[in-house]
Amino acid sequence: MKITFPYWGNYTVAFELLAKKLNLEVVPPEKTTPRTIEKGVKIAPEMYCFPLKVNLGNFLEAIEKGADTIVMPTALGGSCRLRYYAFVQDKVLKENGKNVNFVIFDQSLDIFSKLKKISGASFFKMIEATIFTLKALNIIEKLEKKAQYLRPREIEKGDTDRVLISAFRRMREIEKFSELLKFEKEIMKELNQIKIKRKKVPRVGILGEIYTVCDHVVNFEIEKKLGNLGVEVHREMSLLYHLKKKIFFKDFFIQRKIKPYLGSTVGGHGRDAIYEMLKYVKKGFDGVIQLLPSFCMPETSVRPILEKIHQETGIPFLSLSLDEQVAEAGIDTRIEAFVDVVKNYYQKKQKT
Repeated sequence: MKITFPYWGNYTVAFELLAKKLNLEVVPPEKTTPRTIEKGVKIAPEMYCFPLKVNLGNFLEAIEKGADTIVMPTALGGSCRLRYYAFVQDKVLKENGKNVNFVIFDQSLDIFSKLKKISGASFFKMIEATIFTLKALNIIEKLEKKAQYLRPREIEKGDTDRVLISAFRRMREIEKFSELLKFEKEIMKELNQIKIKRKKVPRVGILGEIYTVCDHVVNFEIEKKLGNLGVEVHREMSLLYHLKKKIFFKDFFIQRKIKPYLGSTVGGHGRDAIYEMLKYVKKGFDGVIQLLPSFCMPETSVRPILEKIHQETGIPFLSLSLDEQVAEAGIDTRIEAFVDVVKNYYQKKQKT
């Protein structure tokens, strides 16, 4: 098998490391580009979710390089159409002459049996690879959070991102757990050496659908842009956060917190969006941005609730729907205007 999978921001590095740990032959997905999206949109069902279209473009490019097996994660329940992605993508690709196999990971308990089937690895090898990958994910998220703090404060603009780009390039070559730990110390040391102005800056929380929130290409590098405009970004939604939520049944506690606004689930990360916005308000943030794919039912359903919280509290709020029709220039204009509102809100708070 020649394995490929969807491109998903910096997490792609961890997925590559997992595949290599299992001795799989990998055709890594290329970084998503406008051309990638164009290819996916051309063959995708018109009214389907934007992430599905982007993933199709990733798969087409990998297939051109020899990939014959696609590993696709899905969801077990709820109202998110992610649980149908693999089946729709399989059908669409075959209709367009791309005869590939799909290996579907649906968060059920047979994940290890599927990994064994495609890799032939022993149970202990799979455990080792899993621990290695979880640590890699932890490092990726730690670096992203550090960058969110540094960008609005760095004296020389671009220093943080130069270190990150180099870090993720080096990370792809790591093979041993000891090397991973050494790498973490070295990169954190490099980031800590970046010269910054130790000052308070406005804080903006980002929430929404997990793919558009975490993939810096699909969301037009919104975290980087906000940082360069002098705003510190916080993002609770991440892959590890999502996994911990499943393990510790956090959805039960989230539902209790948001009950005055929503009495039941709407699927996807709808409940998380309400919970996170209430949390950002409580912590005194200066703005909130919701990111969602166009036609995303869960996020669209909770948007009026987020608007209500905005009206009740006065915290600046911006909702950005993303699809193939959205131009980066339009997003930049809206972000810049929003940052002006955030800074005015922040300055008024400082005076009171």
